[in-house]
Amino acid sequence: MFHNLPCLWGRVEVAPVVAARWFLCYSVGMVCRRKFLLSAGGMLCAGGAYTGLTGLREPLDLRIERVDAAVVGLPLSLEGFRIAALSDFHLHPFTQIGLVKTAVAMANRLKPDLVVLLGDFVDATVDAIEELAPVLCTLNAGHGVFAVLGNHDYLKGADVVRSALERRGIEVLVNRGVELPAGGAGLHLAGTDSLHGKFQLGRALAGVPSGAPAILLAHEPDVADMVAEDGRVGLQLSGHSHGGQVRIAGMERFFLPRGGRKYAFGSYRVGGMFVHTSRGIGTTGVPVRFGSPPEVTEVVLRRSLV
Repeated sequence: MFHNLPCLWGRVEVAPVVAARWFLCYSVGMVCRRKFLLSAGGMLCAGGAYTGLTGLREPLDLRIERVDAAVVGLPLSLEGFRIAALSDFHLHPFTQIGLVKTAVAMANRLKPDLVVLLGDFVDATVDAIEELAPVLCTLNAGHGVFAVLGNHDYLKGADVVRSALERRGIEVLVNRGVELPAGGAGLHLAGTDSLHGKFQLGRALAGVPSGAPAILLAHEPDVADMVAEDGRVGLQLSGHSHGGQVRIAGMERFFLPRGGRKYAFGSYRVGGMFVHTSRGIGTTGVPVRFGSPPEVTEVVLRRSLV
């Protein structure tokens, strides 16, 4: 259930100089990863009929990933609260709207209490958001639909993405939080900006009282070490990595992007915080997945897993 991957960078600091250096390394890493995915995709497609067909078929093998998340300090009234999480749509050129519609239908069938969208809505062009947003606004949840932005949204036009989502009733959390009237005591939901934007954890968690565990939406999962040190977050939900998108034994680290290498996919316990990283829905670089099928995540809040 929990994955222990090697740490490829040290503790995240928030000083301006360190943050600038981190951003530069992160940006370079994204370019290198895209080139590697292109090469790997070619190898998969050329490496044999079975392997190639599997890599081309798997992007459509959408699955529901059920996660029981033990949240320290969760009020009894929130036991069993259900969240549907969707991430990394990357609409066009490879991911088509039909796959997104299927994911939305799967999420709606779960009848979640809350829906969260974890960033990277567009890929090649920001114009794709005008096709994507009307589909995403058909998501249904008793406590609404909330989103954060991803690095690809910033590369193509974060303001355009945010505007398109909010015009259709999807609230985008950029370094801020909201309190949802759930379970009597309320549920604190916060979202940080992408590392390609202005990641500000303190602003996102402003107003969260001590002892009231918050749920944090953060596109890049590897901020979890810093988030856990803060102590106010009981659950972090992230995407970004695609689970590597292509997973070959012994070579996993080469397919993972900066910001998604330590907590690359699946569930983790980081200090007192539960973290889940989604493999996402779409693809980028090449239209190939191998060993990392797309997922719609159903997160069920638990006081304990015992």
